[in-house]
Amino acid sequence: MAGKNQLPGTQCVSEHSLPVMEEHASISSERIVDNRIRIVRSTASAEQLLETELAREEVSIEHIARNQLVDNDYNAEVRYEGDDLIIPVIEEQVEIIRRKVLKEEIYIRKIQKSEPFQQTVTLRSQEVNISREKTKP
Repeated sequence: MAGKNQLPGTQCVSEHSLPVMEEHASISSERIVDNRIRIVRSTASAEQLLETELAREEVSIEHIARNQLVDNDYNAEVRYEGDDLIIPVIEEQVEIIRRKVLKEEIYIRKIQKSEPFQQTVTLRSQEVNISREKTKP
């Protein structure tokens, strides 16, 4: 049973007991500024002449019309002639030939023939007779 002078959470073994105490320690840190550092950056400018040689390449493209007939087995390969790269361009063309061909001739001939012919026909004829009659006075 807890007595009047007893701390909470302690037990009494007898009526004359001494309370037991417990201590706790903690560590903490605190910043104390004793020195400051300042960093300053500056840029200096100076002009200097640089010399070098720059190289570049340019190309010139030229279309050259050939209009040459080539064989059917002609192999159009890209080739170099000196510094020139030559790319052949091949085109297939349909060739239509227009020519006159005499297909046939038609002959028409007049042939004179005579043959005997007979047929019975009815023929009509008219006659006109004109006469004057004298009347009595």
